[in-house]
Amino acid sequence: MFYDGYAAKGTFLLNKKLPPRTVQVRPSMIMVSKDPALSNVSTFGSLEVVNTRNPPKRTKLSRNLVALLSYGGVPDEFFLDILLNTLEESKTIFNNKRAALKVALNYGDMDDHNAARMILAGIPLDEPHLQDQLSIFSNTEKNDLKAGRLPVSESYYLMGTVDPTGELKEDEVCVILESGQISGNVLVYRNPGLHFGDIHVLKATYVKALEEYVGNSKYGVFFPQKGPRSLGDEIAGDLYFISRNPELLEHFKPSEPWVSSTPININSAKNPSQLSPEELEEMLFNMYLKTRFHASNVVGMAADSWLTIMDQFLTLGDERAEEKAEMKKKMLKLIDIYYDALDAPKQGAEVVNLPDELKPDIFPHYLERDQKFNSTSILGMIYDFVHSHTAEEHKPSAEISKLACFEDEPVSDYHKKKWGRLYEKYRKEMIQAMGNKDESANEVIQRYKQASSSMNLMDHVCFVLFCLPPIDFFLLVCQEFYGAAGLEELYPQALALYNIVYDHAVKMNNARNCGFVWKVAGPVLCRFYLEKTEEKSLVCPLGVFKKVLLG
Repeated sequence: MFYDGYAAKGTFLLNKKLPPRTVQVRPSMIMVSKDPALSNVSTFGSLEVVNTRNPPKRTKLSRNLVALLSYGGVPDEFFLDILLNTLEESKTIFNNKRAALKVALNYGDMDDHNAARMILAGIPLDEPHLQDQLSIFSNTEKNDLKAGRLPVSESYYLMGTVDPTGELKEDEVCVILESGQISGNVLVYRNPGLHFGDIHVLKATYVKALEEYVGNSKYGVFFPQKGPRSLGDEIAGDLYFISRNPELLEHFKPSEPWVSSTPININSAKNPSQLSPEELEEMLFNMYLKTRFHASNVVGMAADSWLTIMDQFLTLGDERAEEKAEMKKKMLKLIDIYYDALDAPKQGAEVVNLPDELKPDIFPHYLERDQKFNSTSILGMIYDFVHSHTAEEHKPSAEISKLACFEDEPVSDYHKKKWGRLYEKYRKEMIQAMGNKDESANEVIQRYKQASSSMNLMDHVCFVLFCLPPIDFFLLVCQEFYGAAGLEELYPQALALYNIVYDHAVKMNNARNCGFVWKVAGPVLCRFYLEKTEEKSLVCPLGVFKKVLLG
């Protein structure tokens, strides 16, 4: 936010106690103070919201989080049970509609929920595009599992902010979920934490006074105003892992929180306001050159080095206490370098290079580097277990066939020719754009956008179909262009495109080519299929349906 010469950053939190059109800014939120030397210069005010809190998606762990939980005493069986159950369920997605729908909803962002829409319309699971899309979801899920992204129950990623009431104590947080505030112990962790004490066991506490500020707001975690900030940074809208999973709470034992042991090398250069216009221009240009051509990857190297040492640390027994102590010293040094490098841009500090003695020569095999060793830690076990199941993965049928009700429905030659011509033109332009370094696919779309201003109604439909494939065809075309005219007017166009696209997919013997028509006209085709099968349908918001099915 920019206001009266100040620049502030933080969480834009509802406060019902404030007068209308009022924003309250805490001192810690001010990033740039007003310059008295520029008091006569006119300023402008602006407010930009870069992210909003949303209902939590399916919560998954990460490699770092798995390693830290394992260090804290969570047994390997906890992670392996989750892994086995997830893999067993994924095997049934090609013949079990409930399992298929669950994975389609979990990965719905990948295809704009088209697969879920098809399943709910009653389209058979062996439909070529649906089979192909389910295969993509299955492979994506296995890659997630190999990388330690295990789904964990009763856990959430919530946006964090400071308790406006000031009532929370140092070891307390206030967690608001769908049904309101919760009580009891919770694990709290913020990515990308590496320190052993970055997972905190805190007490979720009910704060009655908070309701006077936030009303019926949901999905957030509030931290106390008092006490140390041991999570490595100020709280400014970051996402926090919050878990009340009974098994995690039972087994995990917290460690002392991180405290930096390295002095920060503060940049002693002049402030921008002390530079002449020429000096400022030179400084900014040099910063650009350094960032663009000599970028430092200390953060990434420190994280990989830490994970490599942590991996070996987790496999050593108590009889090798001295070796473990040396490893822990190295990890603590890496953690300091890692956090200092993360904070350097904000504090004007120089980034310290990673010492050679902290750089490993070989890495765990699950990092898939050239120089590797075979990891036997929980992370290595997870990787190997998923990899062994890859050979069993489902292969979609090579036969590409059309749905009978789509193929048998008569379509006029006019629509066939028009959509065939447009589809061929679009394919050629996109193929050329994808292979041409001087012209991107977005530029092809932009040309269609510029030509759309003089289009009639039918041309607008063509424009939406072929230039904006990710957009929900049903919502955009029907609501903006057709209104109450109904979907029936769209059926001939969608069916013509369906048959053209599937004929091309058969010719190329590639089911992946079938996806185009479902991306741009999926809702229309699903509605047509429902009408032809004479199945009754219910209207249900996606969010409500997810809660019912996924919990």
